[in-house]
Amino acid sequence: MTNSLKLFIKITPSQLPENIRRFISANYSKAKIVYIDKRKDEYEIKLSNGIYINFDKNGAWNYISSDDKLSENILPKSIANRVKSIMKKYNNAYIFEINKRIEFYKIKLSNSLELRIRNNGELLA
Repeated sequence: MTNSLKLFIKITPSQLPENIRRFISANYSKAKIVYIDKRKDEYEIKLSNGIYINFDKNGAWNYISSDDKLSENILPKSIANRVKSIMKKYNNAYIFEINKRIEFYKIKLSNSLELRIRNNGELLA
């Protein structure tokens, strides 16, 4: 019996879709790609600065985490503004994980606060 199920395929940065390469270049130009795993049409990427990004089959990111701070600039403006106003209340809080869902973003802050914000900027929790 042969194992025809291959969960992850290693690929090189040049084999990534153009929109993924543009996103990484625009947002993390100083970081190098440490590894890329392709699963069907999804991509899991680890950068040298400790950032991990998961992209869907269309090349849109749906999950980002970091060993350190994540910039709120990768979020849509309405959501970024909401997160900035919340973080102002907690002087040392920063974003370390963002999970993009269909109707909202789940954002984890360093002070253990977990935010759920609709695409229009409305705070859910």
